[in-house]
Amino acid sequence: MGSTSSTVVCTEPVQKCEGHSAGVNCLAVSTSQQLIASGSDDCTIRLWKLNDGDQLALNCDQILAGHTHYVTAVQFHREMLISGAADHTLKKWNPTSGACLITFEGHEDVINTIVCAGNRILSGSNDKSVIVWNFETGKLENQLKGHSHKVSAITHSGLDAAEKSEDHSGSTQKEQETSVTLISQFKPRECIFTGSADRHAKAWSVRSGKCTLTFKGHAGAITRIRVDATGRLLYTASLDGTVRSWYAENAKPQFVFDGHKSAVVCMDLCDKMLYTGSADRTARSWLLETGTQLRKYLGAKKTIIEVRSDGDRLVTASDDGHVRVYDKNTGVLRTVFGNSLFQCLNAFEMTPTCFITTANDGFLYLWGIQEAKAETVEDEQQPNGVRNEASE
Repeated sequence: MGSTSSTVVCTEPVQKCEGHSAGVNCLAVSTSQQLIASGSDDCTIRLWKLNDGDQLALNCDQILAGHTHYVTAVQFHREMLISGAADHTLKKWNPTSGACLITFEGHEDVINTIVCAGNRILSGSNDKSVIVWNFETGKLENQLKGHSHKVSAITHSGLDAAEKSEDHSGSTQKEQETSVTLISQFKPRECIFTGSADRHAKAWSVRSGKCTLTFKGHAGAITRIRVDATGRLLYTASLDGTVRSWYAENAKPQFVFDGHKSAVVCMDLCDKMLYTGSADRTARSWLLETGTQLRKYLGAKKTIIEVRSDGDRLVTASDDGHVRVYDKNTGVLRTVFGNSLFQCLNAFEMTPTCFITTANDGFLYLWGIQEAKAETVEDEQQPNGVRNEASE
C-alpha cells in the first residue's frame, strides 16, 4: 500500500495552441523569454509571443516556411533563429520579419543537433559528421569526420566564454557553472566535443578540424554530452544506462555514474551535482566530486526525456505526457502537470512563469506554474516519490 502526500496537481493547460498541422518535434525560448519557436513535421517553424502578464497566453506571430522536410532542431542566437531539418539543411531566420537570411548546405542526411557558440554554428547529422559554420556569412569552415555512426550530441569549450551554448536537440539547455574560482584560474582551450551512436565521444581542434582525442568506454550509443564550465571535465550519457566523466585534456576516465536500469537520455549539471533522466522512468541526482548517487526521483510512468535543475526545483518531463516538479534538495514531489489524456510528450521548454509541452497532435500546451491546486495523491512507490540512496 502506498503512502499519501500532499501534491499540487494541474490537470488542464492554460492554453491549447493550434497552428501546426503535424507533430511538433522541438522548442526553443529566446533570450528575452518572450518568444517561443516550435519546429514541426509539417516542415514549418512557428514563432509565438508569450504574454506572461495577468493573462498567460501564447500568440502565433510568424510562420517560417522554407524547409522541405520535417524540422528537427531550433535555437535562438544573437537575435536570430537557427533551424535544422530532415532536408539536410540549416536555415538562419530573422524572427522580426520572418525572412530566411541564409540556407546552410553541406550535410548529406538529417540534422540531429545544433549548437551556437559565438560566431560559429555547429551541426551534427546522420551523415556521421559535424559541420562548423560561420554564423554571419554561412560559410562552411570545417567538416569534422571520424565517427562511424550518426552524431547525436555536441558541446564545446572556449569558443565563446561570454556566450554559453550546449547540445540542442530541440530544446534550449543552459551550461551550468561548477566553480567560479576554477573558471577564473583556468581558461579552457578551444575544443569541440561530439557524441555518436558509435558509442564514442571525440574531441576536435576548432582550427584544423582534426580529431585530437577519442573517449572510449560506453557500451551503447551516446545520447547527451556536456563539458563543465572549467573545460576540464567531459560528461557523456549513454543508452548503456550510465554517465561517464572524463578528463577532457587526455580522455582518461574519471567516474562511472552507474545505477539506472535502462538508457540515460538526458542530464543537467548544476553546481556540484549531476541530474539524470532515464528510460527506467526515474530521475537521479549524483555528487560530481565522487560519482555517488544521492537520490532517486520516482513517479514517471514512461521515459524521462528532459531533466532541468532550476533553483531549488528539479523539473522532469516524461513521455507519459506529464511534467513533474520536485524539491531538488529534499526530493519531495511538489507539482504534477498533466492528465490521463496526455499519453506522450515530444518536446518541453520552460520559462519562469510557464511550461510548454508538445506531442504528436500538432498542438503546443501552455501550463501556468501558478495554476495548479493542492490535491492529495497516493504515491505507489516511495513517500514523496524519492529515495535517498545515501541513507540506505
